[in-house]
Amino acid sequence: MPTRPTRTERFMMGTTLSTLLAASCASGASSGSGVSSAPDAGAPAPRAPELLAFALQEGAIHNHFFRRGHIAAHLLVTSGVSPRLIVAFPAGNMGIAAWFDALPAPVELSVEGGVSGVERPGGMLGVSALLVSAAPALRVHRLVLGSIRTVREVGRDGELPAWLRADVEAGAAPAGGPIAVRRTTLDGEHHLELLIEPLDGTTAALGLDGRVELAAGPRGLRFRVTALSDEAPLTPVPLDEIANERAGDDPRHRQALAFLTYREKLLAGSWRFLTYFGRDTLLAVRMLLPVLEPAVVEAAIGSVLDRLSPEGEVAHEEAIGEYAALLRLAAGRAGAQRESIYAQRESIYAQREAGHAQREAGHALREPIHDYKMVDDDFLLAPLAAEYLLGSAPGRARAAAFLARRTPGGATYAQALARNVALVLRLAAPFAETRDVRALIALKEGESVGEWRDSEEGLAFGRIPYDVNVALVPAALRASARLLGSPLLGAGPDEEGSARAERLARAWKDAGVFFRVELPEAEARRRAGAYAASLGIDPAPVVASLSGTLSFPAIALDGEGRPIPVMHSDDGFVLLFTDPPPEALEEIAGRLVRPFPAGLRTPVGVLVANPAFAPDPAVRGLFTAGHYHGTVTWSWQQAMLAAGLDRQLARGDLSSTSRARGALERARSALWEVIRASREASTWELWSWAVEGGRYRLVPFGAERAHHDESNAVQLWSTVYLAVRP
Repeated sequence: MPTRPTRTERFMMGTTLSTLLAASCASGASSGSGVSSAPDAGAPAPRAPELLAFALQEGAIHNHFFRRGHIAAHLLVTSGVSPRLIVAFPAGNMGIAAWFDALPAPVELSVEGGVSGVERPGGMLGVSALLVSAAPALRVHRLVLGSIRTVREVGRDGELPAWLRADVEAGAAPAGGPIAVRRTTLDGEHHLELLIEPLDGTTAALGLDGRVELAAGPRGLRFRVTALSDEAPLTPVPLDEIANERAGDDPRHRQALAFLTYREKLLAGSWRFLTYFGRDTLLAVRMLLPVLEPAVVEAAIGSVLDRLSPEGEVAHEEAIGEYAALLRLAAGRAGAQRESIYAQRESIYAQREAGHAQREAGHALREPIHDYKMVDDDFLLAPLAAEYLLGSAPGRARAAAFLARRTPGGATYAQALARNVALVLRLAAPFAETRDVRALIALKEGESVGEWRDSEEGLAFGRIPYDVNVALVPAALRASARLLGSPLLGAGPDEEGSARAERLARAWKDAGVFFRVELPEAEARRRAGAYAASLGIDPAPVVASLSGTLSFPAIALDGEGRPIPVMHSDDGFVLLFTDPPPEALEEIAGRLVRPFPAGLRTPVGVLVANPAFAPDPAVRGLFTAGHYHGTVTWSWQQAMLAAGLDRQLARGDLSSTSRARGALERARSALWEVIRASREASTWELWSWAVEGGRYRLVPFGAERAHHDESNAVQLWSTVYLAVRP
C-alpha cells in the first residue's frame, strides 16, 4: 500500500481533470462457485466470509467482480484507443472512473493477478488490482468520483460540474508517485478515494494542468489501483440460500445472480444499474420463481412493496445516497423545476461549504427518491404476487407471515399490495367501459418512455405500448381477481371485487386488434428484400420465407391510435402472461422461425425489433444495430420467449397433432439454437451484430462508436437461464 507522499501538490479536479468512477453499492458475499457471505445475525453460528470472485470479458471490456464479507465491487478496464477504468460499488450506488486520452493505436489494458479486497480503518472498503499495458504512456482525460448515476450522466465527454471536484495528492519527484485522489460527498458524511501506485519502473506524475500522467518502465506500464468508499454496505445473501436444487448449474449465471442479490433488494445490473429497479426485479423473479428460495422471492417482492407510492404505483428506479442529495439541493434552488439539472449544479458545492448539506426542507438529503414514471411495472406486481402467494407451496405456507410485514411507512404488506390491486382496476376501467382506443394505457403525460423499451426512440415515439396493453393489463386483472378472491388482502375474500376484476379482464382480452398490421404477400416481400439488401444480407432466403398475407402486431400506437408498423419480440409477454388462441400462436411462432428481416431470427440471437416493414425511412432509422432497443438482442427477451413457449406447450387445450403445437415446437427448437449460439453473451444485458462475408458475427453492444450506449456484463434478468432451460 502506498505511503503518504513526502511532498504534496494539490489540484482541484474541475473541468480540467475528471475521474470516471463507476457506481456501486456496499458489501456482499456469496455467489458463484466458492462464494462466501457476511455473517447472518439470525444464524446460530457465524460463518466465515466466503469469496465470490469471477471475471467476464465483453469484447474489449474485462470485467472483474469481487465480493467478500462487507466488500463488494465491480472493477472493469477497457482496452482500445480510449482505455478506461471503472470501479462500481453496490453500496450507495457509488463509483470511481477514469478515462484516458485517445491513443494513435489500440492498446491492451488488463488486470494481472486478479482483484483483492481492501478494508481500512474508518469504514473505507474497496478493492485493489494491478493494471498492466504495453502502452508507452497513459494520460487521464477525465476523472469522476461520485454516484453511478452521475457517472452515467456525465459520461466520457459530458461536462464535468465544479461540484465534482476532488483533491489530488502526488508524491515527490523523482519517485514518480504514488497519487491519491480523494473526494467528500455533498452531505459531507462519506468519502471516495482512488490510489494509483506505479510499480516496476513506471512513473506517475501530475501535469501542469493537473492531470495524472503515467509513463512506462522497462516492463511496460504497471501500476496498482485501489478504489475505496465508506458507504454503508448491503447485506449479501449466501450462495446456498439463493437458489434451490432445481436451478441450473451454470456457474456464470449463479455468480452473476449472487453478485446482484442482497437482503434489502435485488440489483438490476452492473456496472450501470447497480441498484433497485422495480420492473427488472419483478420480471426476473417471475422467471426465476421455480428455482429461487422463498427468502429471496420475498426480499424481491418486499423491496417493491416498500417503495410503492401512496396510490399503489411501483417505483421504477431509486435515487439514493449522494445522487438523492444532489437532486434535493438542486430542487431547493429557485426555479429549479424549469432548469436543466446540470445548469443548477455549479452552486451546489458552495451550498455544502456553507453548511446547508445536512438537511433541506426538513428532509435528510440522502433519503431515497423514487421514480414512478413507468407504466408497465404497475401491472407486473399482482401477477408475481399471485403466482408466489397462491400458486406455489412455499408461498402459500408463508403468505400470512409475509403479508403481515410492514413497509417503512407503517402499512402491512397486505395493505400495500391491495393499493396496487386497486390501482390496476382503476386504470383498466376506462377502456373496459368504452372500448375507445384512446382509453388504452398510454405513457404518462410529458414522458417519452414508460415501459422496458425505455430509450427515447424505443417505441418510435409511440404513446400506447403493445406489451402493456395486450399482455400485462389482462394478466394483472386476472391476478387481481385471484388475490381479491382469496383472504390474503383483507379479513376475508372480496367476491365482488374479484368478479369485477374478471369482468375487466374479459373486456381487455381483445385489445390486440388495435395493434394488428397486415401486408399483402407481394408488398411484404418487396419491403423485406429491399431492407435486407440495404444491410448486406442476402435477400433471397428472406423473401422465400414469406408466403401469404403477413400479419404482426405494431410495437405501439401513436397518439391518435394508429399502429406503428415495427415488428418486435414482445410476443414473449403474451406467451408468458396470457393464453392466445391457436392462430395467434402460429403467427408468433412464424416470427421466431423466419430469418431477419422477414422475421426476428438471426444466427446470433432473436432481435427485439425489426423495422423492415415500416414505410417511413425515419422510423427505420430509429431501429439500427447501434440503437439500445433497435435491431439488437436482449438476453432476457430470449429467455422470456423460451419460458413462454414452454408455458404454451404445457396447455391442455392444444392437441398433440394441432398446427399450433407443431408451430410452437419448431419455434422452440429454432430459439434454443440461437440461444446456444450466443451462450457466451448470455449474462450480458444485450448485444449487437455485423455481417461479414455473408455471415453474422456477434458484436458486444458498446464496442462500436456507432452504438448509442453500452451493455452491462451482468444483468439481473439475464440470469434467468438458471430456471429457463431446454
